[in-house]
Amino acid sequence: MAPHMHVPSSRSTAGRLSTHTTTENTEKALDVFTGGGDSDVNVRVQSDIQIHPVDIARFVQVGFDEQVNSFATRSGFQPAVIQDIYKNVSSYKDTQKVVKAMRIAAMESAKVEIQQLRSKMREKTRENSDSDSDKDLYERPGKAKTEPKEEENE
Repeated sequence: MAPHMHVPSSRSTAGRLSTHTTTENTEKALDVFTGGGDSDVNVRVQSDIQIHPVDIARFVQVGFDEQVNSFATRSGFQPAVIQDIYKNVSSYKDTQKVVKAMRIAAMESAKVEIQQLRSKMREKTRENSDSDSDKDLYERPGKAKTEPKEEENE
């Protein structure tokens, strides 16, 4: 199981935010555990890490890219499509609404196309069945093919 953060209820003492005081600064830590059965592993993670201003844009882009890729996977559309929609709306929530509408429209269109294809297949099957029954009138297994004779007027 992947590591995850555990934040228990305020009544529990296990896993609460704990404060460690040092001579130089005060740091906050969260208990993080892997939930691996009998041998759970607890790891201390600093929760008050200061991101350097120069790195903020990069981390925002990485987070945005992860959101887009995850959403693209869930919705069935390519990440580039999600990004193009996002560029043309005012929020990520609006992007989600548009993509949901697109997915519904795509599924409805697919249903119509599938019904049309099935109808065509049934029609071809019927035509083949009709032409097979016509052949039966003129062909008998093991015998030469005979065609209906036209009367000759001499």
